[in-house]
Amino acid sequence: MSWQMLTVPNHQKIVQLLDYESRCNNAPKTTEIISEKLSKWVQEKTTIRVEIDSFTIWLTGKEDLTKIDRGWKGEPIEELSEIKHENRFEILQKLLPRFSRNGVIEADTVEIDEINFAPPESSKFKCSNLKLHSISNPFAVEWLKKTTEVSGSLKKLDVRCWGQDEQLWPEIAGINVSESLLSELNTNSVTVDGAMRKLEKFLKYGKKSDRLELSIEPPREFQLADLSIPRYLEIKMLKKPDETLFVAKILGGFENVHGILDPRKIEIQLNWGFFQVICFVYEGEEKPQPCRLYPF
Repeated sequence: MSWQMLTVPNHQKIVQLLDYESRCNNAPKTTEIISEKLSKWVQEKTTIRVEIDSFTIWLTGKEDLTKIDRGWKGEPIEELSEIKHENRFEILQKLLPRFSRNGVIEADTVEIDEINFAPPESSKFKCSNLKLHSISNPFAVEWLKKTTEVSGSLKKLDVRCWGQDEQLWPEIAGINVSESLLSELNTNSVTVDGAMRKLEKFLKYGKKSDRLELSIEPPREFQLADLSIPRYLEIKMLKKPDETLFVAKILGGFENVHGILDPRKIEIQLNWGFFQVICFVYEGEEKPQPCRLYPF
C-alpha cells in the first residue's frame, strides 16, 4: 500500500515508529535549510525550515524558546510537535548530525537559502548540486566551504549571495564545476565602475562553463555612452551600440588563472532603470533564449 493511500492516523503512527531523524541511512535526493522571517513586525522571531526529501522540520522561535514541528510533504503533524526552552540555532546544531554519517550529510542537491548564521561546526555536506541564495554577510563563504570541502567538485553550482563576491570568487575558482555555474549579483551597493571591476574578476577567475550575470541600479543620469570598458581588453563589436545595448566579443587582453583564454561574449543593457552585464565564453551562434518576463 502506498503512503498516499494511508489514513492520517496511520501516517502519524508510522512517523513515530520511523524516528526519521535517527534512522536516515540512505542519502536523500534533496536537503534544504531555509530561514524564514515570520513577520515584519516581529523581526527577531523566525522559522528555520529543514527539508530532507519529503520530511520537514520547522524550528520556530524567539530567543531561548523554540517550537519544533515535524511533518511530511510540507504538512506538520501536531502530535509530533514539541516546545523546548532552547535557542533554535543551538537546536539546529544538534539536529543536523542526526542526518549525517560520520559528520557528513550526503544528498544529491543541497540548498541553503535566506540564512543569517554560520554553518554547524559538527557537520559537513557532500553533494553534486549546490545552491546558496541570499545568505547574509559574512556567512556565505563559510557555508560555501562547509558544503564543498568534502566533495571538492560539483556538477552544478548556483551562488546568489549579494555583496560578498569579493570573498566568494577566489573560493568559487577553486571548485571543479563540471556542468554549470551561475553567479548572479544584484545589489545597490555596486556602482557602474564596480560592475566593471567585477567583470575583470570574472575574466580572471571564471572557468569555461561559468557565466556572469550582474544587475544593478545605476545613477539616474547614467547613459551607456558614459561606460568605461577596461582599455587593456581587446574588443570586437558584434552589434552597433546604441543607448540601451552594447554587445561585443572580448578577444583578449586579460589573464585567467585556469588558462581559459577563449573569447568572451559580453552583453551590457540599460533597460527599465537597470544596468545589466552578462558575460560568458563565446562559442559562435547561440540558440534563441526563452523570453523572460519581469513583474513590475
